[in-house]
Amino acid sequence: MISLSTRHARIIKTFNLYACFIVLGLCAAITGPTLIDLTRIVNTDIATIAFIYTGRSCGYIGGSFIGGIIFDMFSKKQLILTTGQLITSITMIGVPWSRDIKTLTIWMIVNGFTLGALDTGANVCCLNLWGKDSGPYFQALHFMFGFGGLIAPLVAAPFLGDYSEYDEMKSNMTLTANDSDYPIPTEAMFLNASSITSAEIPRVTYAYICIGAISFLVSLLFFVMSIISPIDESGRKPEETESGNRSFGFTAIIVTLTSILVTTAMGTEVGYAQMLTTYAVKGPLHLTPTTGSYMTSTYWAAFTVTRFAAIFLSVKFSHLTILVFDVIVTFLGGLVLLIFATHYDWALWVASIFLGVGIASFFPASVSWIEKYINITNKIASTFPIVASFGEMLIPYAINYFIETKPKVFIYVVIGSCALAIIVTFFMYLILRNAPGKYTIKRRVVYVSKESHI
Repeated sequence: MISLSTRHARIIKTFNLYACFIVLGLCAAITGPTLIDLTRIVNTDIATIAFIYTGRSCGYIGGSFIGGIIFDMFSKKQLILTTGQLITSITMIGVPWSRDIKTLTIWMIVNGFTLGALDTGANVCCLNLWGKDSGPYFQALHFMFGFGGLIAPLVAAPFLGDYSEYDEMKSNMTLTANDSDYPIPTEAMFLNASSITSAEIPRVTYAYICIGAISFLVSLLFFVMSIISPIDESGRKPEETESGNRSFGFTAIIVTLTSILVTTAMGTEVGYAQMLTTYAVKGPLHLTPTTGSYMTSTYWAAFTVTRFAAIFLSVKFSHLTILVFDVIVTFLGGLVLLIFATHYDWALWVASIFLGVGIASFFPASVSWIEKYINITNKIASTFPIVASFGEMLIPYAINYFIETKPKVFIYVVIGSCALAIIVTFFMYLILRNAPGKYTIKRRVVYVSKESHI
């Protein structure tokens, strides 16, 4: 049997985790550019097919919770990752073969479940592999998710359908409707123009097959490592050991505060991106949708560049330093919104850059920081994507509910979230500043690290 040194095994396993997160990004982002094609496949309308997002979100929350339990129960993490990645491959290949909305939703629920489980497990595996040195590796892991989301539209583009027939049909039916006493609904025009028979293989099928094939290859990588090195070696150096188990109360307080921080950060990340264009158009500036779209692109560009830069910055600076930088920059962005965004369009551009830069490394920096003080088991790690999902649903919903009548709610929610992040970070600092780190140095003592099953 092939044997690898501990360091080489950790490097290969980390590479596999990066590949896993690229697949997670691909799976999460592919539905956007292919949504119209999926609508044609299952012969429904845009409003109805939106249920697949709800289904996948519910599956994701369930997968995060159940995955945390499963990863804690078994020591052979590589085999669990293999299984999850294989199921992900099957679901992605199965999606375009659906011919009704119920079947498609079921595929999406299962896909969301495996994505949630893999997200939880991969996060903890990365932290466990590198220990107190996990900062840059953990930042890189989350950058890979964004990279997968970035290339998903490129994978889909060659296989998207041709809608010229639909546009012509819509034009003809609109003319007919103008001469009729009863106008034809848009949904009816769409269904009549674009339904697909069960015998046809839509072109978009091949986009999903490509992603399914990539996921299958990653599952093979995990399977090989499950044979060569099934147990993840701890990232602690020989002279390092953990300072002991923390009390339940201490751990509960830190996890609760971190959950509030993650909920706020992730909710603001998604809420700002989703509602920026709407505010630009319906707010006091009355900008064009195109301008709002460019502002949103600027936000994501700043987000992506900063997340990549954080990989290298985390080598030089502590996680707390990066987190403090994040909360200050996001709060400055919120202040720019509050003071200037109702009168000057440049304020939205500046705020978008500040918020993109500040939020980019928020999640990995906060989790890496508390990892130095508490043991982040899979059960604990599963709480973070769960609360993040709630934040991603609640904050955009709160903004969307009022933005039609009170557009300034957009600004108040963002600045409120930024202020809350500062308060929570400050309280966490007060609690942790005098707490001994989880990793201590044993001098003049020969210590053999045990294999960690966390």
